[in-house]
Amino acid sequence: MRARLVLNPTALEGLPPFLEVQWEGNILKGALRQENPVLGEVVLPFACRMEGQRLTALPLPPPSLRAEGWVRPSPQGPALELWVELVLPEGRSWGERAFGRILEALFLRALGQMLPVPGETPV
Repeated sequence: MRARLVLNPTALEGLPPFLEVQWEGNILKGALRQENPVLGEVVLPFACRMEGQRLTALPLPPPSLRAEGWVRPSPQGPALELWVELVLPEGRSWGERAFGRILEALFLRALGQMLPVPGETPV
């Protein structure tokens, strides 16, 4: 799932309530809050390191998001483009793996409803 967010790294204001983002030096940290019909509210943290204009994912324990992307100049300030992937614990049985696929489908569906479609007005 691709999300394009226009952020000013010195004043991260005006973000939607489901998204928390902060810069700590060259590390971008954040969390996505999502209401899950099976688990209730889920908070999925993410972290990435800025290396030039590239954002490289930093590993976090599951459940979390693997986020990577680019920081590019734009008229409104730095444009942050992130690609996110849900990271879940490895399922040991076929039932656990099936449950993980269901959770991933629910996550992607909800994320698609929360974030703008690429090419539309960014958050």
